[in-house]
Amino acid sequence: MNDADLTLVLDTSICGLRLALVHPESKNSGVPLWQGGLNEAQGSAARLSGILKDGLNASGFRADSIQSALVSCGPGSFTGIRVGIAFARGLFANRLELAEGCSSLGLFASSESARRGCPVAVYLPATRTAGYVVIANTPNDLQSLPMTVDDFAHVSPASLSAGTVTIIAGVWPALTQAFDLAGINYELKSVSDVADAACMEMCRLAASRRIIDGGSGLRPIYLRRSSVEEKNVRAL
Repeated sequence: MNDADLTLVLDTSICGLRLALVHPESKNSGVPLWQGGLNEAQGSAARLSGILKDGLNASGFRADSIQSALVSCGPGSFTGIRVGIAFARGLFANRLELAEGCSSLGLFASSESARRGCPVAVYLPATRTAGYVVIANTPNDLQSLPMTVDDFAHVSPASLSAGTVTIIAGVWPALTQAFDLAGINYELKSVSDVADAACMEMCRLAASRRIIDGGSGLRPIYLRRSSVEEKNVRAL
């Protein structure tokens, strides 16, 4: 096993922090050599480097063994997206072509669509009334959209329920109430479980290619401006 050939998998967009180290020559392709993370978003940025260092020590590798990275660029937590991208940019400095972006929420929806053999819609809350939806019509046909409960009033319930599995990640009472009133069946999953499953899909993708998509770069997926971003824009 080549010592200097690790891929760092990093997702800070769904739930706190998910980290993994993947090696393409591992006997179980896509199964990380090490995984770590936090469910709490607060303080995760400050602890990211320390957790990665612990992971490298535990797996017997050095920091310079990391030769590429796959980072989730959203949709999800506005601050989390910035943390993940900024960390990757700092880690690789003048070698940014080695750091690739993806949608961890999109990978989760795609994998669920492939596993179930039908379209899947995954909803991730951002506030009490707003969040994001990723719809996998097929594993390779994805739509990512901002979503508010008010938006749902303009969506045909039949179009969502006909052959589509609806998954809500985390706690979104206003949306579940709207679905209940419309008679739409849905599944509830904890946001940490969705983040864990998405991280595993990122690991599989990272193991399949050393540089994902030939160096397409880190482009954040911001679907709706957060209140923090609005305040920053006004301050400028």
